[in-house]
Amino acid sequence: PPPSAILVDSGWHKRQHREPLHMIRSSSHTMFSLRRRRLHQTTLQSICNLMNTSNNNIVQPSRSVATSATSIMPSMNRNDLASSRNSIVSLQQRLDFSTMAAINNNINTSSSSRSESTTTNNNKTKQEKKDDDSNIFLDNLGKIFLSSIGIVLLLLLRSTKSNNSRVALREEMENTALLDPLEIEDLRCANSDFDVHVWNAIVDEIKTEFVARGIVTMTYPQFLSVVMRVMKDRKGEGFTVQMGHLMDRVVIAELARRREGNDDGSEELSLSFLLASLSLALNSSVADRIRVLYDSMLIGNEMNSSSTSSSSSAEDEQSSNTTSNNASKEQVEEMIQNLQSTCQLVPDAQIVETNSKVPYQTFRVGTGSELTRRAREGYGGKKGSPGVTRDSDGAVTLEDFHAILKSRTVCAWGECYIKKSSRTSTSDR
Repeated sequence: PPPSAILVDSGWHKRQHREPLHMIRSSSHTMFSLRRRRLHQTTLQSICNLMNTSNNNIVQPSRSVATSATSIMPSMNRNDLASSRNSIVSLQQRLDFSTMAAINNNINTSSSSRSESTTTNNNKTKQEKKDDDSNIFLDNLGKIFLSSIGIVLLLLLRSTKSNNSRVALREEMENTALLDPLEIEDLRCANSDFDVHVWNAIVDEIKTEFVARGIVTMTYPQFLSVVMRVMKDRKGEGFTVQMGHLMDRVVIAELARRREGNDDGSEELSLSFLLASLSLALNSSVADRIRVLYDSMLIGNEMNSSSTSSSSSAEDEQSSNTTSNNASKEQVEEMIQNLQSTCQLVPDAQIVETNSKVPYQTFRVGTGSELTRRAREGYGGKKGSPGVTRDSDGAVTLEDFHAILKSRTVCAWGECYIKKSSRTSTSDR
């Protein structure tokens, strides 16, 4: 109630008794409405609490709501109960809708999770299939391509280094050669009268004066004395070896080389080397030059056969004749070495490979025995040169000797660069 002062001033207590009866009834009706509204709010609050509980435990929500509403509203009249029942029905429908929505959400969530798990499993399966179906070549195509290019570049570099090494050795041999091919040609042209007949006369005189006495080595002056005497006897005093200083150069260099290897200081040279040096001035065809060199190798065989002819039987004599008609392997190797020392072999043919092949192939100058073996046996496989003789070892016939001198590994007087149909044909006219 308001304070007394206010009641006095306002006259509220006077107007209260003056109000009519219908106003009093309306006032009581208003108070009852307020009370019913409060009860209805309380009911709605309880129903909301029940709704929250039903969202967590979805087990018969409608019965719980109805029971709770009935227990809460025992004193409500029929109209209020009907309105509350309608509210409860509407809330129950809302609750059913929310429950179904929650169930649908749970179903959608589970289905989405299942679809995600299925998608993940499918992706894993596809990845496993990709891993199983992977191609090593295609996966490493870039590496293989770069490796191939690197290997090709290394091979080209190695080949270039090997060729440069071979060319450098050939140029060194050409620069240090005692005689130039043009000088040898000039020497032969200057001695146009020195033919095969004069050569045979010189060889016969050497056999008589030296070989008959068992001498196969002599000094260079002794050899020249025999040569000059025979040439003067054949064609007079003016017949001599023209441009003999070129031949002297070769003999002097050989003597210096032997002094470096041996300390005995001997001035004697083998007969085969002296005859090979004299062949530089021989003006003849290549076939005749090969034949006279082959005959010069047989001089030693003739000396051995003449010394043993008195005490040999018929079979031994026949075998000795067969041996004397063919040059031995050692004699051929010695003659090839003499031709190499007298600059009658092409420099490129004298180059052989060494055992050093890493990082690139190196080369050196081969010996007479190595060049002969390579010519007879062949070298280099399919890319090299085949053997030129019937037998890779043993005695050598005149035809085999001709093939050896014309082979690529010996190439005497550049005959390997001349292509002829016949085996014994030469480049000379």
